[in-house]
Amino acid sequence: MATLKSLLGALALASLPAALAFRNTSPFLLFSTAELNIPSNPDTLATANVVEDQIKKALEGCPSKTYLIVRQDGVHSAEFAVGNAAPALKRYASGREADVKSTMVVPEVLGGQGASEGLSQYIQTKCGAKVLQSRPAKAKFEAGGPWVVDISFADPGTSQRLAELRKHDAQLESFVREIAPFNDYTVIYTSTPPNEEISHDSLDNERTYEMEDPFGGAVQMELKRDLSAHKRATNGQGGLFERYQFLSPPLFMGLLAILPLFAIVFVGLKALSSLEVSYFAFSKEMGPTAQRKQQ
Repeated sequence: MATLKSLLGALALASLPAALAFRNTSPFLLFSTAELNIPSNPDTLATANVVEDQIKKALEGCPSKTYLIVRQDGVHSAEFAVGNAAPALKRYASGREADVKSTMVVPEVLGGQGASEGLSQYIQTKCGAKVLQSRPAKAKFEAGGPWVVDISFADPGTSQRLAELRKHDAQLESFVREIAPFNDYTVIYTSTPPNEEISHDSLDNERTYEMEDPFGGAVQMELKRDLSAHKRATNGQGGLFERYQFLSPPLFMGLLAILPLFAIVFVGLKALSSLEVSYFAFSKEMGPTAQRKQQ
C-alpha cells in the first residue's frame, strides 16, 4: 500500500503537463526511511504554509536521526516532468528504493521561499538536532545526532538549465548514498519558482522538446488532411433523430405545464355547455302578478 501511494505521488509530479502548470509555483518532495503520518493523497496544489504544517505534524516524534533539507531555487514542476531534470529524485519519490517507506509529493506549492528555513528551525527546536555545515565522517554520524543538514542549490539560470539541474540531482544523490547505510534519514526537498522570464523560456523549450518531429512537416500535413476528411464524413452520419434533439428539457417542462391548463379549460367549457335554462326565464312578465309588483 505504501509503495502504491509513493508511486502515485511521483506520477503526480512526473506526468504534470507543462501547459497546465502554474507559473508562480514550485514542487515539494519528501521521502523518509521512517513511517511518517503524512496525507495519503496530498493535493497537487497547496500553499507553503499548509505543506509546512503537514510536515511539522509528521515530524513531531522526531522519527529520524538525519534530516536533509534541500532548497533548490528557480525551478518549475514542468521541468521535472518533461526534461527529466532529476532522475534520482524521481526514483526516491516513487518509492523504488527499498529503504524508503514514506513519500510525499506536491507538484505545485505557492509561496515556498521560506519553507526550508522554517522546517530546519523546527527540527532544531523540537528534536534538539545539530546543524552540520559540512559532510562529517561516518563515525560522527553513528556517534552523534540527531543532525540537520541544509543544502542550497542556486538558480540554474537561463542557459544549460537541464545540465545544471541534473548536476544538482547527482550531488544530492551522492549525499543520500552516504547516509543511506544508516537507514535512518528524512529528505525534505523544497524549491522556489523561477522569475517570469526564465519560466517562459523553460516552458517554451520543453514544448519544443515535446513537439520535435523526426519525420518532418510533410507527415503533419497529411495527418491534417486525413483528420479533416474524417470530420466531414462523420458530420453527415446518423439519422434525423440522432443528429437533432427534438424533445429538450425546456420543451418537456412546457408540455407538462400546458396539459393541466387544457384540462381546466375543457372542464369549464363542458360545465357551461351542460347548463339548461328555459326560454321563458328571459321573457318579460305581462300578467296580473307583474302589475301588482309595479304598484
